[in-house]
Amino acid sequence: MQEIVVEGVERTYRSGGRAVHALGPVDFAIEQGRTTTIVGPSGCGKSTLLRILGGLDRPSGGQVRVRGEPVGERVEGIGVVFQRDLLLDWRNILDNVLLAAEMKGLPRGPAAKRAHALLTELGVGDFADRHPWELSGGMRQRVAIARALLCEPWLLLLDEPFSALDALTRDQMGVLLQRVQQTAKTTSVLITHSIPEAVFLSDRVLVMSGRPGVILDDIAIDLPRPRTLAMREEPEFAAIARRIRMQFERSGVLTA
Repeated sequence: MQEIVVEGVERTYRSGGRAVHALGPVDFAIEQGRTTTIVGPSGCGKSTLLRILGGLDRPSGGQVRVRGEPVGERVEGIGVVFQRDLLLDWRNILDNVLLAAEMKGLPRGPAAKRAHALLTELGVGDFADRHPWELSGGMRQRVAIARALLCEPWLLLLDEPFSALDALTRDQMGVLLQRVQQTAKTTSVLITHSIPEAVFLSDRVLVMSGRPGVILDDIAIDLPRPRTLAMREEPEFAAIARRIRMQFERSGVLTA
């Protein structure tokens, strides 16, 4: 089932009195329960596209249809994880996660039970009564993921969620996110600069050009799940990563 259909979407901004064509046109569809990653250089419109999918920004041209309906000002039933965790330092970890339920007016009891379960699954269950400033960057981002998943979204949007983490923690978070994806069966769209991360986490990778961002390649990732970090050394993994790099080289984004 196609949950999201993107048709001829473009985005142009006004900057310094002139028009800047940032994105598109782009066309693609996203299937239910699948993880689609958009990988591309800085400034190609990846994050803009993600905001358009979530109804947080409007396209200058084209349209997005979600479950058959044109996207309005806001898409209901989505969770968003940003580059920064955006946790509130004056609330403890549990209450940070419960903020999502409070904003929807949901009863605290059942929401707190689910929050504890999510925090435990994400490896930070013992820190529910701590405050964000007491946690490492990777732990804080786990809390942000729990908050995004609390209200059981059908769509999870992830905007470079691990970009601020060190390499080892980033790898650990990739393994963790894959496990959560398999459990939740949520349709996911991930933005990243990292080619290995895109291949590791995805069922499909959309490769974008430099600005204005258009889709250079659409790659199905048929590697078996669950995936281990050791899989990145396999020839099949390397071949997909090489295909993505070659697209960037041909378009001038990378120099061979």
